[in-house]
Amino acid sequence: MNTLHLKSTIPPLEFYRVELPGMPPTRRTHGWVDGGLCPFHDDHNKGSFRVNLDSGAFKCFACGAHGSDIIGFVQRRDRLAFKEAIEALVNNWRIQQ
Repeated sequence: MNTLHLKSTIPPLEFYRVELPGMPPTRRTHGWVDGGLCPFHDDHNKGSFRVNLDSGAFKCFACGAHGSDIIGFVQRRDRLAFKEAIEALVNNWRIQQ
């Protein structure tokens, strides 16, 4: 699977709305927005986890978790290798290869 095709098929806004059920609603469609509670630590403070709706990047200012795209998010969250994260995204999002 071509990673550019994968990332262009799954818009970051749609991805994070599904994968982060506590993500606050946003009217923005670009740039950095509040992602809700960080899924990488026992977070109790909203606002420290941010996601980028252009690139899919993520960053937690509390625990330091970060990544450059949705593949990196799945790798870190599910503790998967790069190839396994791509396979998981293809399967979970039913992407035609």
